[in-house]
Amino acid sequence: MIVFLTSDLMMASNANAHAKQHSVAITQVASTAKAIEIIKANRPHLLIVDLQCPSLDIAALGDQLKQLSDSMAPLSIGYAQHVEVDKLQQAREAGINQVLTRGQVNSQMGQIIASAG
Repeated sequence: MIVFLTSDLMMASNANAHAKQHSVAITQVASTAKAIEIIKANRPHLLIVDLQCPSLDIAALGDQLKQLSDSMAPLSIGYAQHVEVDKLQQAREAGINQVLTRGQVNSQMGQIIASAG
C-alpha cells in the first residue's frame, strides 16, 4: 500500500494509473494528519509527499514520522519543483528518505509504484 500526500490531481491521477497497472493499493490524502492516521492504521510500504501541498508542514511531518516505530514507518519520498530549493532542503532536514524533483518523480512514477508492490 502507498499513501500519497498531495492536492495535485494531475500527479494523483498519474500515480493511480501506475498503481492500477501494478495492482498496488494507493490512498490519496491532502493533510499530514490524515496521512499519519492511515500510516498508523495500515502500515503502508511507501509515503509519497508533494512538498508543495498547501497544508503541509514539512518539519511537523518529519517529526511525526520519526515518532513512529521502525516497523510502522514507511519509506518516504518527497518531491517539489526543482526551483523549490528551500522545500527540497527542508525535506532532507526533516528526514524524508528520498528527496526528488517533481520531474524525477513524474518520469519514475511507474518504478516508484512497482517498488512498493
